[in-house]
Amino acid sequence: MVDHKKTPVYQKKPVYHVQSTAKELRSGFPYFSYHDSVSAMWAKKWRPPCEMAIYPFPDSKLSDFEPIFADLVKISGDSSAILLKPDDYAAPFFPVAERLIESAAQAEAAQNIAEAGDLYLRGAAVYRISRFPLNRSPLSQRAWELGKAAYVKGSVYLDPPILPVRIPFVHADVSKGDSNTPIEAYMRIPKGGRPERGWPLVLFICGLDAYKTDQTPRTQEHVNRGFATLTFEIPGTGDCPAAPNDPKSPDRLMGSILDWVESSKLEYGFNLEKVVARGISTGGYYAFRVAHTHANRLFAVVAQGGGCHHMFEPDWIHAQSQMEYPFALAEALAYKFGYRGNAPLDNYVSEAKKFSLLEAGTLDLPNCKVLVIDGMEDSIFPIEDNFIFAKKGMNKDLIALGGRGHMGNPGAEDILYSWIDQAVAEKE
Repeated sequence: MVDHKKTPVYQKKPVYHVQSTAKELRSGFPYFSYHDSVSAMWAKKWRPPCEMAIYPFPDSKLSDFEPIFADLVKISGDSSAILLKPDDYAAPFFPVAERLIESAAQAEAAQNIAEAGDLYLRGAAVYRISRFPLNRSPLSQRAWELGKAAYVKGSVYLDPPILPVRIPFVHADVSKGDSNTPIEAYMRIPKGGRPERGWPLVLFICGLDAYKTDQTPRTQEHVNRGFATLTFEIPGTGDCPAAPNDPKSPDRLMGSILDWVESSKLEYGFNLEKVVARGISTGGYYAFRVAHTHANRLFAVVAQGGGCHHMFEPDWIHAQSQMEYPFALAEALAYKFGYRGNAPLDNYVSEAKKFSLLEAGTLDLPNCKVLVIDGMEDSIFPIEDNFIFAKKGMNKDLIALGGRGHMGNPGAEDILYSWIDQAVAEKE
């Protein structure tokens, strides 16, 4: 028997940094044991962040999830195969979410506003995890819709509240696969007096699994620092109407959003000289792109945990579902990029390079000011993609945090908030 902990199966120098540093390898790539069972995934991967109410559990309470995962263990026979069956996986979450939202309505009727807001957001968080990683089945889509409704009810009690907005998708191209429907986004405006030149604005680009309902702590941090925020999903996820399979659809999406920002300048008091785009995880890929495609309309971009080239290589894709991400990441990304129906993963693998920003020449375009930040041990998207991006163009800051995985936390959040604050302050 081969001891994968000691003997790599590849016969050449590792292509990716994480291949040389992983504690356990299978087929030459890092392997995480929480893929072995539902109970392992809960205990080793998800229970700790749930207890701390951090990604992917903001607005959550541990006591809501403990019985759900106990049920999942029983229903599945503790087999992680249930994570590949979206409707079977989602079902145990619904009764808990429904009870929380019913309790929220009762608290609201009794004028217990703080309790009502908390319960609505907790219910939305349960629905979020039930449709994880993305809304790709009847029940996960229903969870997305119900979770949004609960979040909107709870978000009116945030300080400042969430304002849902519908942005005209003026650059939609139906012939390329776009839906001719508005771009659904959530906006937050800081309380207090508007700055003389208007509010600096963060365009918050969501990721594969964390949508506009899931960013409360991050947008709160931005508004506390005096930024308005506008949060929206990426192609192939949430409510995004842009074609998932067209590499250029995000250009039409971002162009439409920036047009709306300009036309809404007076109504909401945006400072067009201080528009910053922030993309997280898969949203970091789109942040990489927009830093070049819309450089003249943005002051700065922050890409956290993004990819741009190697993330689309067959070897990396085939290994994604055994690495850091707790679900079958390759299959989820295939769906997100529009590969559905027969043999979606095979089709994604064979065509994924069309999304490479390096091969498309996107990175050769002029760019705005950029912060690239991630963890060196990222095994969702390889750290090498950050290096490729940072070497192309000028005015790019690269921070690769040692000993951290995807997104670079703990530590990356504080760094990027300070970077944005300082960059905007220097523009005065």
